Amino acid sequence: MDAVKESYDARIYTITLNRPDKKNAMDSALLEGLCAALKRADGQSPHVIVIRGAGKAFCAGGDLVEFNESPDPGTRIDIMADCLHQSIMIIRKTGAIVIAVVEGVAVGAGLGLSLACDLSLASKSAIMNLGYRRIGLTPDGGGSISLPRLIGAKRFNELYLFSSNINMTEALALGLVNFICDESEIDSKLADIVNNLLALPMETIGRLKHLVNNSMFFGLEEHLDMERQYVKELAEQPVFKERLASFFRRK
Repeated sequence: MDAVKESYDARIYTITLNRPDKKNAMDSALLEGLCAALKRADGQSPHVIVIRGAGKAFCAGGDLVEFNESPDPGTRIDIMADCLHQSIMIIRKTGAIVIAVVEGVAVGAGLGLSLACDLSLASKSAIMNLGYRRIGLTPDGGGSISLPRLIGAKRFNELYLFSSNINMTEALALGLVNFICDESEIDSKLADIVNNLLALPMETIGRLKHLVNNSMFFGLEEHLDMERQYVKELAEQPVFKERLASFFRRK
């Protein structure tokens, strides 16, 4: 089964994370597939790119099973973070409007992925959580740059340090999502949003994204490099394996 599915029709490129039995947790195959799909999407010059998850979940973050089974988790996480960060940069640099469709959960790097997108549509029952504290890692996927800039350092610190769940009413108030609806209405609401966006002149959208990048995502590439370095260093510590073992025992 392909870890990522793609379709392109009528100026809309849809990328679906396809590990539904794992709530679309990011293993190496999924991350490589996402990056490759985004490159192909950008090459088609669509007006809209939609990123969503199969099985009524967006993304549960990094695949802890792969981390746990790796004989060298520091190197493994370094490679995976690099792949993820390439995807984040493509999302910000592409001239298309990128929409995250958040259902179920958006945790850790899954939350970072959704925040990198231009717009987010979420089901009312979805939950967001930074998640990293539970395994003793700092954020990657741009979460530690986009989230503090959206909600402020104090609130970001709270969400990281206490690993608090964010419901979608709160996410909407904080500016983490743009639209919320019942799960049964997700596809029709997405169609309404996309149809509205398709009427926009794309030469304007590209310039708008450049302005947003300069105001909101300045320093992103350097910050992603720092995130990657820190998760690598922390994953190399023996205590990381102990935390993973403790996590799986609790499950």
